[in-house]
Amino acid sequence: MSRVIKNKRPLRIVLTGVENSGKSSLIKPLAERFNWPYILELCRENEDVLNGKETFDTLLSLQKLNESRVKDLMENTKSLGVFCDTGSIVLDFWSESVFGKRVSTHDQQITDTKVDLYLLCETIEKWEADPIRLIPDYDKRLEMNDRFRRRLDELNLPYIEVPVKPILERVDLIENEIKNRFNV
Repeated sequence: MSRVIKNKRPLRIVLTGVENSGKSSLIKPLAERFNWPYILELCRENEDVLNGKETFDTLLSLQKLNESRVKDLMENTKSLGVFCDTGSIVLDFWSESVFGKRVSTHDQQITDTKVDLYLLCETIEKWEADPIRLIPDYDKRLEMNDRFRRRLDELNLPYIEVPVKPILERVDLIENEIKNRFNV
């Protein structure tokens, strides 16, 4: 099913998936290809997260800040779409595994601006250390990736799987999918 955009809000495309899947590496080339604005993963800017001192409230604040930035960007862009590096599903899995509860359902005030398409990025086998990554075991990341897929399916959210390929091949695949789905 395709959708033609005319005088409507911009598309919101969210890169999601387990850590070490290339989300942050993909967002800039995608934004350049489409000439759309993007929002980077806010965890990479948060001192508590970078120092391993995050709390549930830290993640809840990041969720609220992310949604606020998305809303502001979508209200003020003339672009047909916006790319987001991660979103509430990633924060939910993180929060569930560490604090036993989701950030997206904790506060009824938090509601994601509608996501038009999730890009479920498959994890890359070769581990790249990063201050906010915690799962170096490839098999555990594969299991987590399956949890992401199941969550997207359970919530009946629109997504495509982005297999592990060189960056430009991934960008080409995503571009074709977005153009075919939304006539942009």
